[in-house]
Amino acid sequence: MKWCAVERNGFVLVADFPDWKSYFWPGTTVLRNLFGERNQAPLSDLELMAFRSRAAELAVAPVHGDFDLAHMQAIHRHLFGDVYEWAGQLRTAPVFPVSMVKGGPSPESIAAGDFDADDQYPYRYFPAGEGMVAHLKMWFARLNEPTVYEAMRPTEFAVAIAEPWGEINSAHPFREGNTRAQVIFFTQFAAAHGHFLDFERFAKDDWFRAKFNAARFQVQHNTDTALLADALAQVFDRRMTGRPRSWSGSLPAYEPHYIDVP
Repeated sequence: MKWCAVERNGFVLVADFPDWKSYFWPGTTVLRNLFGERNQAPLSDLELMAFRSRAAELAVAPVHGDFDLAHMQAIHRHLFGDVYEWAGQLRTAPVFPVSMVKGGPSPESIAAGDFDADDQYPYRYFPAGEGMVAHLKMWFARLNEPTVYEAMRPTEFAVAIAEPWGEINSAHPFREGNTRAQVIFFTQFAAAHGHFLDFERFAKDDWFRAKFNAARFQVQHNTDTALLADALAQVFDRRMTGRPRSWSGSLPAYEPHYIDVP
């Protein structure tokens, strides 16, 4: 398959992925990749090594941009360009009425604080296409509305960021690597506004990561951002050392999504 890109409404999308199956090697559930690897375990290892290397580069020399969708696409492209030819491109599948879905703790488990419950409750992301792009454009615009982020306390900054972060995640613009691109993007956004995001917590603290993931699921379920703001308040502070920070940990690699056909 030859992959090419087209531009639509100012955003680049991959053209030759007509359906969900086209992202996988034929007859497998392994994503097509530049290594030619057709087994998930070794692909996950290779992807992790590539991600760590590229994330370390960004800790020293961040991708510059306007903190918009194009900026997040550029970050994703830098992080995963060694692994996937579609790195940095908006996903084109599945399309309405089919939804991309990930299983997680149920709303009841989240309310009870059981953030790592293996309930496989289905949380749906935006179908690919114009609706997803419009949603992203709206929330990146809101993120960049004139706001004195620098004057906020870390807890206030967490509240201000929780809604756009949660809604951008609900769109899930990339086929894979969304969380890692989000963390790097918001690390840079925080630093640009006088705040520090302790991204090592995402890699090394399993309980925090479970809470963070559950909080984003809650936004998908009922748009409630309180839990996400509470989680983010644990990783934002105002310690600005002025020195590059390295990435020594790793966010979870491939976490399977599936599709739900009405």
